[in-house]
Amino acid sequence: MSFSLTRRDWSLVAFLTALLGVAAYATSEAADAPAKGDDAVEKAAGALYEGVRVETLPNGLRVYLKPIPGSAVFTTLVAYKVGSADEDLDQTGLSHYLEHLMFKGTDKIKPGDIDRVTQRSGGANNAYTSEDMTVYHFDFASEHWEVPLKIEADRMRNLRIDEKHEFKQEKGAVINELARNEDEPWDLEQKLILPLLFGAKAPYGHPVIGERQHVKDANEKIIKAHYDKWYHPNNASLVVVGGFDPDQVLAKIKELFGPIPRTQLPERKPELATKRDKPVMEKMDSKFDQPRLLMGYNICKSGDTDAYALDVMQSVLSSGKTGRLYKKFVEGEEIASSVDASSMPGRYPGWFSFQVELLQDKSLKNAEDLLLAEIKKLQEQPISAAELKRVKQQLLASAIFGRESVHQLGDSIARGVTTNDLDYLKNYLANINKVTAADVQKVAKKYFDPQMRVVVHSVPGKKGAGAKEGRGPARITPAARQLAAADKEAGAVAPFSLKDAKRVVLPNGLTLLLFENRRLPIFSAQLLVRDTSLLEPANKNGVAALVGQLLDEGTAKHTGPQIAEAIEDVGGALTFNSSGAGLRVLSPHRKLGLGLLFECLTEPIFPKESLERQKAQTLAGIDEEEKKADARALRAYRAAIYGTHPFGRPTVGTRKTVEPLTPDDCKAFHKLAFVPNNAVLAIVGDFDSKEVIEEVKALTANWKKGDAQTPKLPVAEFPEKFSEKIITMPEAAQLHFYMGHPGIRRDNADYYKLLVMDNVLGVGPGFTDRLSAAIRDREGLAYTVRATITGDASNEPGLFTCYVGTDAENLAKVKGMFLKELNRIRDEKPTDTEVDDAKKYLLGSLPFLSTTNESIAGLLIASERYGLGLDYLDKYRKEVAAVTPADVQAAAKKYIDPKRMVLVAAGAVDDKGKPIGKLPLPKEK
Repeated sequence: MSFSLTRRDWSLVAFLTALLGVAAYATSEAADAPAKGDDAVEKAAGALYEGVRVETLPNGLRVYLKPIPGSAVFTTLVAYKVGSADEDLDQTGLSHYLEHLMFKGTDKIKPGDIDRVTQRSGGANNAYTSEDMTVYHFDFASEHWEVPLKIEADRMRNLRIDEKHEFKQEKGAVINELARNEDEPWDLEQKLILPLLFGAKAPYGHPVIGERQHVKDANEKIIKAHYDKWYHPNNASLVVVGGFDPDQVLAKIKELFGPIPRTQLPERKPELATKRDKPVMEKMDSKFDQPRLLMGYNICKSGDTDAYALDVMQSVLSSGKTGRLYKKFVEGEEIASSVDASSMPGRYPGWFSFQVELLQDKSLKNAEDLLLAEIKKLQEQPISAAELKRVKQQLLASAIFGRESVHQLGDSIARGVTTNDLDYLKNYLANINKVTAADVQKVAKKYFDPQMRVVVHSVPGKKGAGAKEGRGPARITPAARQLAAADKEAGAVAPFSLKDAKRVVLPNGLTLLLFENRRLPIFSAQLLVRDTSLLEPANKNGVAALVGQLLDEGTAKHTGPQIAEAIEDVGGALTFNSSGAGLRVLSPHRKLGLGLLFECLTEPIFPKESLERQKAQTLAGIDEEEKKADARALRAYRAAIYGTHPFGRPTVGTRKTVEPLTPDDCKAFHKLAFVPNNAVLAIVGDFDSKEVIEEVKALTANWKKGDAQTPKLPVAEFPEKFSEKIITMPEAAQLHFYMGHPGIRRDNADYYKLLVMDNVLGVGPGFTDRLSAAIRDREGLAYTVRATITGDASNEPGLFTCYVGTDAENLAKVKGMFLKELNRIRDEKPTDTEVDDAKKYLLGSLPFLSTTNESIAGLLIASERYGLGLDYLDKYRKEVAAVTPADVQAAAKKYIDPKRMVLVAAGAVDDKGKPIGKLPLPKEK
């Protein structure tokens, strides 16, 4: 079921981005995997939940301990069995609102204390709410294992919900979170379909985040009653995973949680049968340019026998490029830019969704008919043996990929035991393996009667369907959330180092970086092609992105569908973009994966039909971005500062530059930029380095050197004075505010001083930084606030950027608050405590960088790209530790100038920055 992510993961993501100096070139998660495979792979998958120690305390608290010997980090999760499904219909959103307030404190814990103790321990904290549960998690270095246990025990029954603990301020943050969501596609469509699908009075008939008016009307008494109803030990599970002594930890849990009394829990809401004798159809007006089709069917509970067959069916339909829906809608009919299917059983009977994002002017009725035809095919014809084998392989692989980090493994336990039990987790793959083609056909017939469908057509054209408030840009995707909350799993507790990596430069100039990590049977590779955006001609803006999209669409040896089938048959993931490629496979499939990677990199043919399809999708996306206030503001902001520098251009190009692009343009750019002496390949995982080096040599023997020389680039100059640009967008739900000026290169001598400054000023963990504390916590003006100069540093100067997403009426106020804090960081030394806390966080967070093979590969890529060396982490520790408050103030004075900034804001404001009113809310259905 859907999740509402809360608080702010940006701080650690910004830290990781600043540290790496480059966005992660990670492969996407493989969709799903096999019944049979290599013995080591099956053994690894089967051992994921072995050794979990389970104990129920006399008060009903269920404890799950999974020690991982040698792990330098650990995760704690407390999962309460309460979510939006347990709310009264006139008070929705309480579970999510309460989740925010759980970080505000008790009599012992004051507002901000949880974030500060997390910061000083170099850890991370966060939470999420779903229909069925609310989960709180901490990720710390192993020596701090007692800290989160004490916090969780205290706030389980001692939470204070009052003005002193920032109740009203947090309401503003919750409303801004609700607002930012509604400014993005699919949010309003989802909110419209839920009551139609389940019934307005059903547990799943309203959104997790709640109705806006209910959130506004919630008071301390209402929230406290919800807390007192559900937050008790006999309604919770405590999960601890990582490096710890289970006897010691269990003893402490009994000491801290044992005295908390159990209670009589309220009765759960009853299931409400869903009865329809004809389809339910609704249309809604959308401010976006692409038509969208959302179709839903009611299905079973999680853990029911049918749920496993539905998971297999989902994979058959939407597992990558081999999924039936992609092949029909994107490649075949060429009417959609994306299509997806999701099976979402829950504690109550859930639903199965189909989402189709059409290209402009394509028929929603035609898309619905095609979707119904695909469902009918599943009902009438058993899936093939090849399809069944492929999706089982994908499910096996993703079981390993998706639990690679300590945090991922712990979260899977918390979710699994709250909705089902530990046996469900242990037996999941075995139950998937039992699914037959006949089982898939049976559930297709059982649940997908066309007369029982609920359909929403989202139609472009009129004023945005009540788009009153919207989502800011800092929404964290699942992959980024995993990165932000991940843990170190390398064997020794000693500080992680890259010194064991091997660096080899092949005769053709390709740089290889290899790091062996044998803990799991996973093989990961990331390839960086340097400076593609800088090599791209201005009049062909977008060609680099198009080349990246087309690399796996066909080679001299294989068609695009053949490539997709080959990698997805083994549950792997192979991705390409304008800056390189990513590969992730189970280690027995290493040679296949490497072979496909280099074949696509070196022998693409850029088929015309594929190019036209990708162009159509790109152009649709360009048009859609024009309707997003955040995208408009960011694009105008970067253009204003960078001018004619390539960084001032949109990555995907413009209609004017993309429409004329041809296969010859793609071939010319590929020949220029995608050459071995302009590339770095990092390989991490379960392999022997000598063997892999020889394999790569053989695979790249015919890949010849090129002459990819970066042209002379203009310099982004500081503005002569402060300037403002207002973009009026009456339908925008939120105001998106960007302010800043040119920043620094990654090799700047003051980089580490500025890294500490960033954490004091604008990207500290939780809400420890000054801007988040002032704008977000004390005033409740926003859900997301940040300011950073190191996060954008590259081989070219990045930007110093301040951002906030807020209500339109707050423009002048947030501008003043930003400028006040910028002047203060320049005019006054930060306190010793502020700097010491920032340094503790930056140093203590380093173990998170070795959480997965992909994150280690990202470190290797960064070390090479910026000339940091394989002793980079050791230098990092030394440089950060040496920073003083005087250093931070001096760096702020040197690199930040509040009088010479560019401010760009987009939203429902006039050209003077005054709010122009709100659109009416959509009518209740």
